[in-house]
Amino acid sequence: MNPTDIYQVKRDFFQFSQKLAQGLAKPDQKFIFDMVFGIVKSRSPLLSDIARALEEDTRLLYTVKRLSNRGADFDDFQGLHQNYLQSIQSHLQEDMLVIVDNSDITKPFGEQFEALARVHDGSRDGIEKGYISANIAIASPRTKHPIPIYSHLFSAAEEYFDSTNVETYKGLNLVKRLFQEKSYTLVMDRGYDSNDMFTFMHKQDASFIVRLQDKRYLKYQNKRIKVPELALRRKGKIAFSSTIKGKKYALKVSHTPVELPCLPKVPLNMVVVYGYGQKPMKLLTNHPIKNKEDVLAIVKAYITRWRIEENFRVQKQEYHLEKVRTLNLNSLRLIHCFVSYLIGHHSLLLEKETCYVKQVLHRAKATFSDQKIRLKLYRFIRGLAEILRFDSTGIQAYKRVEKRPRAHQLALAV
Repeated sequence: MNPTDIYQVKRDFFQFSQKLAQGLAKPDQKFIFDMVFGIVKSRSPLLSDIARALEEDTRLLYTVKRLSNRGADFDDFQGLHQNYLQSIQSHLQEDMLVIVDNSDITKPFGEQFEALARVHDGSRDGIEKGYISANIAIASPRTKHPIPIYSHLFSAAEEYFDSTNVETYKGLNLVKRLFQEKSYTLVMDRGYDSNDMFTFMHKQDASFIVRLQDKRYLKYQNKRIKVPELALRRKGKIAFSSTIKGKKYALKVSHTPVELPCLPKVPLNMVVVYGYGQKPMKLLTNHPIKNKEDVLAIVKAYITRWRIEENFRVQKQEYHLEKVRTLNLNSLRLIHCFVSYLIGHHSLLLEKETCYVKQVLHRAKATFSDQKIRLKLYRFIRGLAEILRFDSTGIQAYKRVEKRPRAHQLALAV
């Protein structure tokens, strides 16, 4: 392995760690660099794997204890997250899609994890022990890779837990502050089809596209009608082909003006999409629709929502987040943040497509048997780990050790 490649990777993540740790206490700054580098090199959330990746001279147990103690005591989440948001602020543009979704980390055999609660396991479609994460991400402008802007892990068993909706509202408030005067559109799945959520977004004056549940009632021509019945009246006059999750679909699209009973006199549009699944897909939006292009823009925007699912898949497949074993919720929440920040950093690097990025992607070619890769994010993460596999010195040389000034002898004036 070329030593220059190892140096470039280390330098990149040292600079990224400096941005994350800016203004934090010096022990926290060193801890953040250790965690970021260790997770990238080991592709693991286990503290033992992260400690091995650091290649320190001390015993492994001491390094694990140090990381564990620093993670349990870390409390400046707000400063850490503000530093991350500052690093992506310049990439925010007008009319961006802001994708909102919840995920889960299940620990079905866990007994000693702090604040472990019952959650819905999306991958197995059942109830398991674990934690919920509220996630909000944007898609990078050119390559459409996911860039997380809010990732918060929580549990219903926490002492001050209110509700899942409240955790989502916190994220939406952050999005409004982050975008300031820029316009954006919230894109959500069926889980957010609730009167409280629509009322909250209306008060925020936010644009939205939400997939409707079949039990929802809408007002159409001053009559209250169920969504499936109203959808069947629209047969799809607009033809549209799209690739969703790697599969090509021939879609038929229609739309109709509607109202929500909880938001009377607020003009909305329901977009009906045939061809994806046995039942038509129903989308509700407050975007005005004037022509065919407006309708297709809404459908394309919702299809982009699956990018956040790629974010979850990267967390669990490439960084193996569900294998985390730290029992302390504060530490677990911190590791979840680091993985989200790294995915955002990777996505921004892929957006630039520099020589450094191409070299990392090239290093990962041998680790993929299937060359049909829709997102380069998977290959990039494996390329980084492949390069750092040949590293044997760790990151001690990058840490600045400040020597204390020499103590002066106490002298009394005579």
